[in-house]
Amino acid sequence: MNKDRGIIKWLPFDSLVNSKSVVESILYEKRKVKKPILSKEQMEEIEEKLIEAFYEQEKVTLKIYKSGYIKSITSTILSIDTTYKKIILANQDKILFNQIVDISL
Repeated sequence: MNKDRGIIKWLPFDSLVNSKSVVESILYEKRKVKKPILSKEQMEEIEEKLIEAFYEQEKVTLKIYKSGYIKSITSTILSIDTTYKKIILANQDKILFNQIVDISL
C-alpha cells in the first residue's frame, strides 16, 4: 500500500507564495515617483484653465499626484471650493489644488 505524505510534501512551496507578495510590494514601491515641482507660472496656468473649464462646463483631463503616483482623471468640474482649496468633479471625486500636476481641456 502506498502511503502519501499529504500536505507535508507541499510545505516548502508555501514559502514561494509568501515571497511573491513581498516581491510585488517591493516593485509597487519602486515604481513610485516624486511629486513634480511646479513654477508659479504653471500654477497660474492651471488655475486659469480650471476656471475656464468650470464656467464653460468642458471636460478636463487632470493629472494628479497621489500616494507616489501620477493618475489621470477625465470629468467635468461641478464646483470649485476656494475655502478648502478643492475641486469637486462630476464623478464625485474631490481633488485638492495642490494635487494637480497638469490639466488639459
